[in-house]
Amino acid sequence: MKKEGEEDDRDLSKLILADTASAIPPLSQQPPPMAEGETEAGQETERGRREKMSDMYALLQTMVPTLFPKATRVKIISETAEYIKELERRRDRLEEMKKSIGAVAATPILVSQCSNPDSSLRVTVSGNVAFFGIQSVRARRGLATQIIMVFEKHEAQVFAANVAVNHGLLMVTVTAFVGNNGDGVIDKIIRDIRNL
Repeated sequence: MKKEGEEDDRDLSKLILADTASAIPPLSQQPPPMAEGETEAGQETERGRREKMSDMYALLQTMVPTLFPKATRVKIISETAEYIKELERRRDRLEEMKKSIGAVAATPILVSQCSNPDSSLRVTVSGNVAFFGIQSVRARRGLATQIIMVFEKHEAQVFAANVAVNHGLLMVTVTAFVGNNGDGVIDKIIRDIRNL
């Protein structure tokens, strides 16, 4: 036998359970439970910190040329450190070159000028920097590359190189760091270019 208030209580409890089931999201959609003593403001601060770290990793990834888009965070950090070291080495080399250029008088000196019916070569030196102007009527495939390779062979660092071909006339200009011309680097470069 049912009591009068018992049936009403059951119906009321079903109604409450039905309402709370629709109001409470599934566990997968709920935020993680707060640790003891943690507040919602603390969670928000942590979320902001993680977002900022993600943004900083993305920024590093765009600045380091050797990184691929799907790099791990460990790879991002290690490649960034290596890139910084490479930039420091480049800076040190440039500072060394700047010091050696400044130590020598900057009065341009014409070192060599030679020409024949097929080509001409003019070299001007200012301090540790040499300017080479080369013209050749016999513009053949790969000649400009061979000229640049002469500088590499003699370890003269090329600052700038321009190549132009106009009606079969090849014109190459090269500005290179030649040190203090120790071991006659300029003469060796001139000799090798003439032999091309």
